[in-house]
Amino acid sequence: MGKILVVDDERDVQTLIMQRFRRAVRTGELEFLFAHDGQEALATLRARPDIDMVLSDINMPGMDGLTLLDHLPQVNSDIRAVMVSAYGDLGNVRAAMNRGAFDFIIKPIDFADLEATIHKTLEACQAVRRLRDALQETRTAEAASRAQAARMRRVLDGSPIGVAILSEAGDLVYCNQRCTDLFGVPADTLQQHCAPTLFRHVQERLPNRPSGIDALSVSDEIHYVREDGRTVWMAMSVDRTSYENQPVFIVWLYDITERKVQAEALRRAKDSAEQALADLERMQSDLIRAEKMAVIAQLIAAVAHEINTPVGIALTAATHLQTASEGIIMTFNGGQLRKSDFQDYVGTASEVSTLLVANIERAAALIQSLKLVTEGKASSPRSRVGLRDYLSDIVLAVQVQPAAAGHELVLECPDGLALDTYPGALTEVLLALLTNAFAHAFEAAPTPVGFGASEIERLEDSIRRPGKVTVSVRMLGDEQVELRVSDNGRGIPADIQPRLFQPFTTTRRGAGSMGLGLYAVFNLVTGKLGGEIDIDSEVGRGTCVILRLPLDAP
Repeated sequence: MGKILVVDDERDVQTLIMQRFRRAVRTGELEFLFAHDGQEALATLRARPDIDMVLSDINMPGMDGLTLLDHLPQVNSDIRAVMVSAYGDLGNVRAAMNRGAFDFIIKPIDFADLEATIHKTLEACQAVRRLRDALQETRTAEAASRAQAARMRRVLDGSPIGVAILSEAGDLVYCNQRCTDLFGVPADTLQQHCAPTLFRHVQERLPNRPSGIDALSVSDEIHYVREDGRTVWMAMSVDRTSYENQPVFIVWLYDITERKVQAEALRRAKDSAEQALADLERMQSDLIRAEKMAVIAQLIAAVAHEINTPVGIALTAATHLQTASEGIIMTFNGGQLRKSDFQDYVGTASEVSTLLVANIERAAALIQSLKLVTEGKASSPRSRVGLRDYLSDIVLAVQVQPAAAGHELVLECPDGLALDTYPGALTEVLLALLTNAFAHAFEAAPTPVGFGASEIERLEDSIRRPGKVTVSVRMLGDEQVELRVSDNGRGIPADIQPRLFQPFTTTRRGAGSMGLGLYAVFNLVTGKLGGEIDIDSEVGRGTCVILRLPLDAP
């Protein structure tokens, strides 16, 4: 019967293992004992010295699996430990193997692999115990007979673990068939090709190795490149004993090549996943940049188109004033200027001048808003911003968009408020929020199926009714301002609201929206601007985006 101590702080593991191995437990093939931390496991091992192997989790409260490994040789040197580690936790796996673990299992546990590992470990434990029993017999027997030596060799030859016996001078005294299979050379050539390498590793493990020995990394793992080009990885442990009346080192070699290949495959898979994540994040960043540029391009086109109106009126007025001026000059030069002609000219000049000033000021304001849009990059330097004038330029830039036509955009901001912040990042946030409001809040919705004529008429009236977007600002305590962008539009469906700040969340994917606007806004507000953002929305009653920004950005 194989006795196994399972050490895991998750109590569900006990139920799963007992269910999976109930037949083996019922037939007496296996016996499981359970502990929930390293201290409890050590107490169980001291009480039950007949335990064959330990199956332990690495990460546990109290004494963890790696610390337990360090204590196992002091309790029972014959116990073989199999460690359980999370996927990709290669550092802990390597540390466990360096501390003497026999094998490892990756979570989530594949019970077929666990069963095979248990049988393999128990076989190794039995083989090692048989080997050590045989070696103990030879060590205690002062006159070991040739028959006893042959018996031990038969045990060694049948062992699934490679065994090599080296003298203290480094000569190969014995190797079993498994050892020759591992190194890929016949026993008679193993002395020349492999024994020096093994002996160097043995010397490296000695507490007081001679100073003349080349320094090597102390490790439980060695690898050897065979003559056929194949690299074989082996877990090695060394014992000092007596063999045929001479002190020797017995080297145990366990083939871990397949496990190393699996670990390398896991590492490559992890690297591939990390690269894929980096590519995805880079693509997401590119998409956010593209959406920002599309919004800015629309604003520039709208502002540029709007500038044509005041410039055209100003040009027409200036042309009219030029014609009137040329006429009054000709009349004056001909000596025919009358008082009434001069009065008419003065009236015309006054009206035209007023018209010119109004339209040139309008064009100048539009150009200022265009400059704000084109220069408002998130990377722009920090500066102090007067909120009312700054927000007036933003509102002016958005009002001329085609999507804002027919709707009202209102600014409510008291004088004297100022922020020491990053105006470029704030510009991107406000442009995105206002563009979103006009693009989504007042979009005509399809008529629901099953509505009567009166309901349809009321719905159409509500769709045709102009919308209103309000930008309001107020102080929030002594160190924050609250900036709200609210509308009286359609509102946001409740099922979408929890995902609003996640990338690629949109209700207008078919209309070309990528769903990255609010994701970019959230990152700028909580990152660059050092603030908070919330959304309050109800279907049919509108949406309010609430920004809470510090007076001095971090």
